[in-house]
Amino acid sequence: MPNTQHTPKKTGNTHVSKLIKELIATAKAQGITQAELATHAGLSAVGLSKAKKRGDIRASTLEKLAEQLDLELILAPSKRQDKIVEAIKTGHYFSKNTELNPEEG
Repeated sequence: MPNTQHTPKKTGNTHVSKLIKELIATAKAQGITQAELATHAGLSAVGLSKAKKRGDIRASTLEKLAEQLDLELILAPSKRQDKIVEAIKTGHYFSKNTELNPEEG
């Protein structure tokens, strides 16, 4: 008899979902709603909500969301995974964009 038990298909990435949630929390702390964050990054509030739930978003969109909060995405070697996990847990995965405008010196 065939197995009729349905196993849900795993979709998305929990790390991506956590990053999106962190961006939304950072926006909220800056007085920006999720809808405003989404709109300024060029997507709908529903689209951002779905991306958060799925744990799937384009890297370019994630970058636009971060830019709205004066943050930048940083890639780190996987050898530092324990530090990255700690940074995510403490809300420090994104760093303030510290690039100076050449005119500012």
